[in-house]
Amino acid sequence: MNKSRGRRPGSPQTREEILRAAREAFLTSGYARTPMRRIAAAADVDVALLSYHFGSKQGLFAAAMTLPIRPGDEIEKALDAPIEEWPERILRTVLRVWDHPQAGPAAVHTLLAGASDPVARRALDEFLERELIGRIERHLGGRDAHRRAMGLLVPTAGLLTTRYLLQVPAYAEASHDELVRIVAPSLAIHLRGARAAPRD
Repeated sequence: MNKSRGRRPGSPQTREEILRAAREAFLTSGYARTPMRRIAAAADVDVALLSYHFGSKQGLFAAAMTLPIRPGDEIEKALDAPIEEWPERILRTVLRVWDHPQAGPAAVHTLLAGASDPVARRALDEFLERELIGRIERHLGGRDAHRRAMGLLVPTAGLLTTRYLLQVPAYAEASHDELVRIVAPSLAIHLRGARAAPRD
């Protein structure tokens, strides 16, 4: 028997209901422990509508938490290059997104919400661990892949905090080229001796 029979079809109102249900679920249970089916049930829609509107769980989280991009997808693009190019590519991707007139303010709002609300921070932390650190780790070979992935993100997070949240003039007013020149060595040090994982 099809349990979804009789549920509401897709519509602009349905999309908003899905986002409301997803936001509540992610903040209550976290990213990893929130199945798509639970969100669909809370919104009273077929689970297929979630994929139709948002593509994936990552896409739904990004929309529900007002993230302007799908960070995991952006990281994948940055890592599609020789490993020695990763620091610059990661930084330029981050700066391009955060300096976008629409995407940037939304990203700042999301981080501020995570910083001020322990529940929101837990959901955001789980998402970053699973979709960002996890993706970088899968692109690295060796037993220290997780440590190296964390090392790449820590100085990146420092850059975001300094430039966009604290707005320290030396960073807030610097060009992308200047920031890459300053910060990229801090990322590169975590890739010394690293090798990319074999591709399938």
